[in-house]
Amino acid sequence: MRKKVLVLTVLVMSFCATQVNAQGLGNFLRERLTGGLKLEGNGTNFQLSDMPNAKSKIGFGGTFGGFVKIDLAKNFAIQEDILFSYSSSKFTQNGVEDTFEYFGVEVPIYFMGQWTIPLGGRLYAGIGPYFGIGFQAKLKDADIDLYKKYDGNDPFMKRINFGGAALIGYELPNGLQFNASYKIGVNALDAGKDDSKMMPQMVSLGVGYRF
Repeated sequence: MRKKVLVLTVLVMSFCATQVNAQGLGNFLRERLTGGLKLEGNGTNFQLSDMPNAKSKIGFGGTFGGFVKIDLAKNFAIQEDILFSYSSSKFTQNGVEDTFEYFGVEVPIYFMGQWTIPLGGRLYAGIGPYFGIGFQAKLKDADIDLYKKYDGNDPFMKRINFGGAALIGYELPNGLQFNASYKIGVNALDAGKDDSKMMPQMVSLGVGYRF
């Protein structure tokens, strides 16, 4: 998987370099670089592995931020989002239920196909990696900070996470967008937690505006 991503990245960078040399950097950016804003609602829970006494139920939150997009060709673009995200879910362990709350920033990078449709506007879809940094993660009722060490033990969760993301959406001719996305993290647990895995997943629906 990593080799495929590396090959794709090299090919995209080579294509960009060719375009820049042909047009000049200033003209290239003016013609192809745009940005915008996003506002989304999300639903989040965890895929759990080797945690027989734990369960995770979906909870709801919100996401806001912006994006930068570069159109490399008529039907191909790269988009980077910078999103501040609040999410929650119900987490049960050994029969005790609590509310998991998270606030952090996520940066997905999408390799996107895009197609103009006869009625006007543009349909687009993309996949790619995402990277996240958690500012706060806690069990609300028990008032436990999941990034903090207790009694000399390592934190329960990692502050930095990464995974994969997918996006689909439709943009009106005036720049208004309607988006749906899915993200899944590799493992939110601290590396010292044996073979247990806690993979955060988020489904988001929202609107955006491209300037």
